[in-house]
Amino acid sequence: MAILGTGAMARYLAYHLDAIHPWIIGRVSPPYQIMELGRSHQVVQPAYWGWDTLPPHPPDIVLLAVKWRGLSTAQRWIAQHAPQSVVISFMNGMGQEEILHELPHVVLAMGITTTAITRQDDNIPTIRIVSRGSTVVPHVADARLDVLKTYGNQYHWGWQWVTPGRMQNLRWQKLVQNSIINPLTVLANCPNGELIRHPLWQLAQPLTDEASPVARAEGTAIPSDMLARVARLLEDTRDNWSSMAQDVHAGLPTEIDAINGYIVSHARRHHLLVPTHEALTVLVSKLGQG
Repeated sequence: MAILGTGAMARYLAYHLDAIHPWIIGRVSPPYQIMELGRSHQVVQPAYWGWDTLPPHPPDIVLLAVKWRGLSTAQRWIAQHAPQSVVISFMNGMGQEEILHELPHVVLAMGITTTAITRQDDNIPTIRIVSRGSTVVPHVADARLDVLKTYGNQYHWGWQWVTPGRMQNLRWQKLVQNSIINPLTVLANCPNGELIRHPLWQLAQPLTDEASPVARAEGTAIPSDMLARVARLLEDTRDNWSSMAQDVHAGLPTEIDAINGYIVSHARRHHLLVPTHEALTVLVSKLGQG
């Protein structure tokens, strides 16, 4: 198995799946350490290959955990080194399947994880697990995934395997949560826990109200208590800075086009108005351009 990316999510997955010895592919080599509440620090050093290094053999399964700015690099790597693999994406936002479908022989599965993690680079890069959530993957008719299910049961990974329809619903739920937390914490310039007390929190309701009919038009539904769920998530991760806020602070491109921008583009397909999402997409895009 290959994990594409060397950011916080990729490194968390390499730690979480350590029992099956995955490779990690990217531009920053291990080691790094894992910090989890109530446990001692653990140094992790999975097998590592750079983007331009020929791997020992084509992997059957690829976990995609790059930022959107790294998707084209990951796509080229898959085309060259794993053109007939099963690719499970844990990328933020939505729309990556439309790009990855250009790889004709790859089997795609769009998953999510709600585990909250953050990265800090001190003497040794550190991945901090803030709160344990769920990792959810759709059932796909491919025997190679049976290996993951077997190992998951053996090593108590806690992965959930759901129908494609349920997966789509969970992805939309996470998309709407991200469409509130990410851009608002960027504009408020605050960690998650401070957002509820910030005046910009008043935009959370219209963001939810605008996204709900888009989700319905796409064949799924947003729970009526979505705002309460977001508030709980903000409290659970109160000391975290959102990934989008971290990107802006680092002067890096954000993933706004795959989050609020995705909602905007799909609203237009269905002739729906989402002015709050449009405004946030424009504002954060300008910040992401430095």
